[in-house]
Amino acid sequence: MSVHRFHVPSVKRGPAALPESARIHATRVLRMSEGDALRVFDAGVEFEATIAAISKHAVRIEVGAAVTPRPERAIPIHLVISPLKGDLTELVIQKATELGVARISPVVFERTDTVARKEPGEGRVERWHRVAVSAAEQSGRAVIPVIDLVTALNTFASALPPQGEGELRLMAAEPSLALPPPAPSVRPGVRSVLVAVGPSGGLSPTDIAPLEAAGFEAVRLAPHTLRSETACMAAVAILGDRFGGDRLGGDRFDESTRP
Repeated sequence: MSVHRFHVPSVKRGPAALPESARIHATRVLRMSEGDALRVFDAGVEFEATIAAISKHAVRIEVGAAVTPRPERAIPIHLVISPLKGDLTELVIQKATELGVARISPVVFERTDTVARKEPGEGRVERWHRVAVSAAEQSGRAVIPVIDLVTALNTFASALPPQGEGELRLMAAEPSLALPPPAPSVRPGVRSVLVAVGPSGGLSPTDIAPLEAAGFEAVRLAPHTLRSETACMAAVAILGDRFGGDRLGGDRFDESTRP
């Protein structure tokens, strides 16, 4: 049986305590007991640990030897998403975390759903973070992706720094959009990928303008129309594979599927 993993912020060797959500999960769901082994992690480091004591309001642990965490992607992926209706934003955050995304930026596009575009309260943002934490715990990652506050597309695009050397900026395009011909397929020296996926209604000309001004190029992920949540997962999976996954590198991008 695999050892249960928990995210403990700023964890290091020695005595510590599980965060409240982890305490509840460990005691009420997993029914863990004193002496049980577990692993704890944060910011790319991971340790073996043992439950030292359980009380009504706390689980004390003893953090021991460091272990080698699973590797992160050699080329980080920053995913820009539209907030979606219902639990779909949480689904995207969960799957993107499992697929190794380094950062997630929720951005309001012109066609973002009216309900989803409302400014989320602190509780909703915290919920998104907990979803990412849970996904990292279950998938074996030792890193929690950064999840930014919701912002408007123009604000996000204008706040981006100048495109750095080796940074690839892409936007997922609808098959029906008339876009310029593809750039050369070989992209030597790619060091990071920033990909934007719009709402289920697709990118509008109002969306495309600030993205193109910020250096984003259009790429088509499939020959047919994808739902926004599907496009997010496809973008991360496809780009992660094309740029080396968890290998030590990779710099080729085949744009043959672009319109």
